[in-house]
Amino acid sequence: MKRYLNFLWTNRYSVLLACLLAAGAGWFALQGMPKSVFPSVVFPKVDVLIHTDNLPVRFMLLEVTEPMEEVAKGEPGVRMVRSQTSNGITKLHVYFNPGVNPDLAYLMLQARLAHVPLPTGAQMSVRLMTPNIYPFAQYALVSNHVGSAAMMPTFAFSIRPSILSIPGIYRVQGTGRGWPEVDVNLQPRRLAQYHLNPDAVLYALKAAQGPFYSGILDAYHEQFILATTPRPANVASLGRLTLPLGPPDSSGARTPLPLGAIATIHTGPPPIVREAAVGGYQHALLINISAQQGANVSAIAAKVATRIQALSHHLPQGVHLIKVYDLNHLIHSSLHDTWIALVLGSAIAWVVVLLFLRRWEGSLATLLVVPLAVLATLLILRTLGFGLNVITLGGITAAIGAMIDHAIVVLESGLHTLKGDGRQRRQQTARRMARVLPLMTLATLTSCIIFIPLILLTGTIGILFRQMALAIVIALIISQIVALVLTPVLTIWIASRSQPTRRRRAEQYFRKHYMRSLVWGMRHSWIAIPVLGILAAGWLSMLVLPTAFLPHWDEGIFAVPFRTPVGSSVSDTYRVGKLLMRVALKNPNVKQVSLVVGRSLDNPYSPPNKGDLIVLLHNHHKASTRSVMNTLRHAFRDAVPNLMSLATQQLMARRLDDLSGSHAPLQIQLFGADSAILREDGKRLTTVLERSHLFQAINFRSFAAGPEVAITPSATAYIYGLTPSVIAQQVEIRFWGQTSGFLTHGEQIMPIRVNVSHGSRTPLNFRGLPIQLPSGTFTPLQSIATVHLRGAVPSISRQNLVPYADINLSPAKGEGLSVAAEKIRTIIRQLHLPKKIIATIGGNYREQTHSFEQMGFVLGGSLLLLLVLFGLQFGSQKAAIAALISIGAAASGSLLALLATGIDLDSTAFLGILLIFAIAVNNVILIFSRAQQMGGPNPHRLAVALAARQRFRPILMTMVADVLGFLPLAIGIGHGNDLLRPLAVAVMGGLTIAMVTSLWLAPVLYSLLYDRFSAFTKG
Repeated sequence: MKRYLNFLWTNRYSVLLACLLAAGAGWFALQGMPKSVFPSVVFPKVDVLIHTDNLPVRFMLLEVTEPMEEVAKGEPGVRMVRSQTSNGITKLHVYFNPGVNPDLAYLMLQARLAHVPLPTGAQMSVRLMTPNIYPFAQYALVSNHVGSAAMMPTFAFSIRPSILSIPGIYRVQGTGRGWPEVDVNLQPRRLAQYHLNPDAVLYALKAAQGPFYSGILDAYHEQFILATTPRPANVASLGRLTLPLGPPDSSGARTPLPLGAIATIHTGPPPIVREAAVGGYQHALLINISAQQGANVSAIAAKVATRIQALSHHLPQGVHLIKVYDLNHLIHSSLHDTWIALVLGSAIAWVVVLLFLRRWEGSLATLLVVPLAVLATLLILRTLGFGLNVITLGGITAAIGAMIDHAIVVLESGLHTLKGDGRQRRQQTARRMARVLPLMTLATLTSCIIFIPLILLTGTIGILFRQMALAIVIALIISQIVALVLTPVLTIWIASRSQPTRRRRAEQYFRKHYMRSLVWGMRHSWIAIPVLGILAAGWLSMLVLPTAFLPHWDEGIFAVPFRTPVGSSVSDTYRVGKLLMRVALKNPNVKQVSLVVGRSLDNPYSPPNKGDLIVLLHNHHKASTRSVMNTLRHAFRDAVPNLMSLATQQLMARRLDDLSGSHAPLQIQLFGADSAILREDGKRLTTVLERSHLFQAINFRSFAAGPEVAITPSATAYIYGLTPSVIAQQVEIRFWGQTSGFLTHGEQIMPIRVNVSHGSRTPLNFRGLPIQLPSGTFTPLQSIATVHLRGAVPSISRQNLVPYADINLSPAKGEGLSVAAEKIRTIIRQLHLPKKIIATIGGNYREQTHSFEQMGFVLGGSLLLLLVLFGLQFGSQKAAIAALISIGAAASGSLLALLATGIDLDSTAFLGILLIFAIAVNNVILIFSRAQQMGGPNPHRLAVALAARQRFRPILMTMVADVLGFLPLAIGIGHGNDLLRPLAVAVMGGLTIAMVTSLWLAPVLYSLLYDRFSAFTKG
C-alpha cells in the first residue's frame, strides 16, 4: 500500500488530469441522459382491447372475451387474466410472472391472440405496459365557431405529421367528435314511391365506388392504364349520381334515378361516440403526444413546444392551438428540486467538515470529491443505458453521505495531529492512510453487498427501485475508487502544505467524556441489555405507524374519472362534464381543465356514460394538490349529486396504478359463480361500509352497459321470410346508419353513411317501427317480433375465468392502509357473506404487503449476510454479533423519526433503513478492524476501547455530516423530492441513533460477550 501511495504522489498530476477527464466525460454524459419522471422500465403486464360496433354484452362475452381469455391464460408465464366485457368493448389485462421477459411474452401473446376469430369489423389493440404509452403532453385545437370534426383535417394533415417528424415521438393521437362524414338521409316516402328498399341503395352506392381497373392500352409509344371512375367527386356530384333504381318499365328495365331524388345529402360530423372539451372554448380537439421508450422526454417536450408555436401561425381562421398540460415542468421541477437538495446537502456537509477540521483546504478537498464521484457515477449509469429521473438521482443523493464518509475518513486519518516538517508529515500521512484504506475498501464492499438483494425484488417496488439500488451501489464503488485515487493525493498535498492546528477544547471535552462513558460501560457491560431494551421499544412504533405503498407526491395535476347514470348518452355525459369543468375553473388554484367522453385517459374506447377530466393547477398553487382534489370532489358532488362514481387521482399516481394493476388504495374483490349474486352482495357490503363512516371514499364498481331494447322475432317473421339479421339491418339503417363507400377531398377520406329518416322514436312507440317485407309492403315491428325494454344490462368482470365484483376504498385521513384493511376484514366477518363468495383485499394494499414482505426479507437477509461477513472479516463471532446488534438497533431511530414527523411507513422508508445499515457498517468495521490491528484476531477489551477512541472523531464527523446533509430532503425543498422525503427522515433518525450504537453500544456489547465467553472458557 505504501508503494501504491508513493506511486500516486509521484504521478499526482497525471492522477489529477485523469480525474478531470472523468469529470468531463460525466458532464457530457449528463447532458445526453434521457430525463423523465420515472425510469424507462417495462411492467410484466399486457393490455388487450377489442372494440366492435356496440355488440351486446352477452355476444361479446361468448364470441370475444371467453376465447381471448382461454388463449391468454394458456400462454406460458401468465399468472392472472382479468377481463371486463361491455357493449362492443372487451378489455383484457394479462399479468405475467416475475422473471418472464416482458417483450418476448408480449410478442408471443400477440401472435396467439391474432389467431382468435373476431366478429366482422372488430378492431384489436395489444399494448405492453410501459410508461411511454401515456402522453407526456396534451395540446388542443380550440375554437368558438369551428367544430372538432371540421378541425380534423388540420390535425391530420398539418399538425400530426409535423410533430411525428420530431425524433423520439412515439404517437400523436387526436380526440374529438371524429372525421366529417357524408350523410345520405333516405326519405321513406320516396323509397315507397319507387318501390325501393335501403339495401338496393346501399348496393348501388358500393357499385359506384371506383375507380376500377379496366386493362392496359399501348398506343403512341406509351402505355395507358384503363380505369373506370364512376366515383363522385363531391357532395353535389353524389346527389346527381344516377343509379338504376327507378320504376321498371314494361320490359322490366329500370330508369336511372338520381340519388338526390330519394335522399337529402349533406356533410357533417359523425354520430356522437366521443367528444372533447377545454375550459373556455366551445369546441376542442385534444392532441395527446407520447414519447418512445427510453427517449429524452424533457428534450422532446421542448422541441414539441417550439414546433407547436410555429404551427400556431398557420391555422384556419378562428382556430387556435393551445397547451393544456406538459409534464416537462413536472420533470424539471422534480429533477431541479432533487439537484438543489443534493447541492445543499453537500454544502451543509462541507460546513460540518470545516468546523471539525478547521482547515479550509481539507474541507474543500472533501467537497471536491462529491461532484467528481457524482459525475463518474452518471457516466457509468449512462453507459448502462439508464436515464436521469427521480429514482436514479434519488439513489445518487442517498449515496452522498457515503461519498463524504470516504473522503472524511481518509482526510481525517491522514491530517490528524501531524508533527515535523513537510516531508515528515507526508510520511506520517502515507503510513496512516496505508492502514485505513484497506479497511475502508472492505467496508465499502460490505456495504455494496447489502444492496444486492434489492436487485432481486419483484413487483412494482422491484421494478421502480431496482435502478435506485444499482445507482447506490455504483455511487458507493465510484466514491471508494475516488477515495483510493484522488483523496490520498489531496491529503498528502494538504499535509505538506502547513502545520496542523491544535485540538480545540470542545473536542477534548467531548472525547474525554466519551471515553469515560465508554470505559464505564465496558466495565459494567450488563448496561447494554436495558439499553437494547429501550432501543427495541422503538421498533414497537411500527405497530402504530400509518403504512403506505409509496409516498404522497404533489404533482400539480390530477385526473377526475366520473360516471353519469346508466343509460346516459355521450351528449348527456358531455354536458355533465362541461358543468364539472366550470366548477373546477372557479377554484383559484386551477389553471386549465380538459374533458374527454367516449374514451378514457387509458383506452381509446369507453362506455358513453364515462368521462375523464384532467385538472391542471397553477405552477405556484397555494393549496396542495391533495387539498384541491378534496375540495373539488365535494364541489363536484354538490353540483351533480346523481353521479354513479367520482374519483380524484394524481395523474402520475394513476398511471402507476394502471401499470401495476392496482386501481385504488384498497380494493375488495368478491369472487363467485353468479355475477348477479356478486352484484347484490357487493351492494349490501358497500352500504355497510358507507354506514360505518370509517373510510374516506367508497366506490362500488358495478358497471352497466345501459338499458337495452330487445327484439325477438316471432314465427310470423319467418313466414314472411324475415330472418333476425334482415330485421337487424333494417333497424340499424334507421337508428345508426350503414357506411357504403366514401368520397375523397384531397387526402381526406369522408365515409358515406346511409340512413333512413324517421320521426321521433321512444321505447314506448318503438313497436310501431315500419319494417319492409320482401314483397315491398311495410308492417309494424310488433307484428313480426316481440319488443321489451331491459333495464341496465350489467357489464361482466372476470379474473382467471371467474366472475368478480370489486369495491374501491380510500382509508380515513391520516390512517394507514394496514389499519384500514383490518377494519375491512372485521366488517366482512360481521356481514356473514355466503360461503360460495370469497372476499379478498387488493389494490395498493396488496402491493404494499408484497413489498413489505420483500423488504423485510431483504433487511433480515442483509443482517444475516453481515453476520457472516463480519465473522469472516473479524475472525471473531463476538465482534460480529456486537457489530450486527448495534447496526440493527439503529433502525429504531428511523421508525421513531417517522412517527415524530407524521410520515407514513412506506417502501422508500424501508430503503432508508437499508441505507443506515450500509453507512453504519463502515463505523463498526473501522473500529473492530483497527482493534484487530492492535490486539490480534481476538482483541482485548482495551484494544477495542482504544480503537473506538481513535475512530471517535472521524465517525462523529461523518455521522453529523450525513445527518445534516439529508436535511434539505427531509424538510422538503420544493415538491419534486417528495418521493425521497421518507427516505431522508428515516436516514436522519437512524444515523442519529447509529452514532450511539456504533461508538458506545458496539464496544460495550463486545465487552459483555468477551466477559461471558471468558467465564465460559474458564469454567
